[in-house]
Amino acid sequence: MEDDSRKQLEVINQQIKDVVGLYRNAVSRLGMSENELWIWYTLIIVEGEHSQQDICGMWSLSKQTVNTIISNMVRKGLAVLETVPGARNRKVIYLTRAGRDYGESVVKPLFEVEQRAIEKLSAQERTACTAAFRKYIDFLREEMRGYAGRRGKRGAV
Repeated sequence: MEDDSRKQLEVINQQIKDVVGLYRNAVSRLGMSENELWIWYTLIIVEGEHSQQDICGMWSLSKQTVNTIISNMVRKGLAVLETVPGARNRKVIYLTRAGRDYGESVVKPLFEVEQRAIEKLSAQERTACTAAFRKYIDFLREEMRGYAGRRGKRGAV
C-alpha cells in the first residue's frame, strides 16, 4: 500500500511540475514573469475587485513581489490604486483603459486555451479532479505545519 501511495505521489508531483512548466513556457513567450502573469490573470479573468492582499493570498505571492509589480503597472499608466474607505491600508487595483487592453491581449488567449483544455474533461471528471486536489492540498498544508515544527527540532533537512 505504501508503495502505491509513493508512486502516486511521484506522479502527482511530476504532473504539478508539468503544469508549472507549461505556464513557464507560455510566460517566456509573453515576455513577462510568472508572478506578473498571475496578477494580470486576476485583474482580467477573476471577477470582482482585488487588492494587493487579495492577490497575495490567491496566488501565494509575497507582498513585496505583488507591490513591485503593481507599482510598475501604476508607473506605466496601466493601473491605479484606490484606497478603500474605512480600511487602514487596503487599496483596490483598477486597470486603466490601456491596462485593460494590454491585459486582455495577453491573458484572454491563454484563458481560452485553458478553457478549451478543461472542457475536454467531462463535468464529472472536472468535479472529481478539483475536489480530490483540494482535499490533497488541505491535507498537505496540515502535514506541512507539523513538518515545519519537527524540522526545527531535528535540524536542517
